Amino acid sequence: MNTKFRRTRDASGLPARASGARDFVTVDDSGDFSYHRSEEELMAAFEYVGEATCIIDRSGSSYRLVLDSNRHMVLGPALGPVEFHWLRHAWLDAQKAHPDEHRLRRFYPATRGEVVTALFEILALERGTPPARGAWSLDIAGSASLPSNLEEIDRRLAQQKPLERIHVKDPFGHIYRPARYHKHWYLPAAAGSILYVEVPAPFTVH
Repeated sequence: MNTKFRRTRDASGLPARASGARDFVTVDDSGDFSYHRSEEELMAAFEYVGEATCIIDRSGSSYRLVLDSNRHMVLGPALGPVEFHWLRHAWLDAQKAHPDEHRLRRFYPATRGEVVTALFEILALERGTPPARGAWSLDIAGSASLPSNLEEIDRRLAQQKPLERIHVKDPFGHIYRPARYHKHWYLPAAAGSILYVEVPAPFTVH
């Protein structure tokens, strides 16, 4: 796969797209998920038809890559709604397999619409794609700021210890408490990547 970065609320706040343009979420043949801002970006990310095991649009419809009559790889027709239970478990498996890449941990989705919406929002935010509206908010012991993206939040929290009095709100209004993820038990407490675990409202985050 050519890129590391690879729904349903129509007004999700993601960047406005050109008329007729669509964005997609894909699951590749390793089981990982990616976000693509357009069909052109999607096609450029894959080298052969079986590399994308599932492609999803914002309506929750699924697609596959196929070869046209000239044996050029193209996006095939819609195959119907993506299977909810498979998608939810595939996403949970990807989070477990790639904890350093998928660090926004939202509540367990109860419906296909919830998991599709969450995938489009989370993967775009992880990629650093700025939403059309809304902003990140970081509250450290009552002191609020507006970082530009998740990478900036990571930098600000890198030397923070402990993390208990910190809350983060994403541009879609979901509130998280940061927690350090340790790959190995012997690493120091401040080492490891930071996961952002969703917590119930209300927390006063500006």
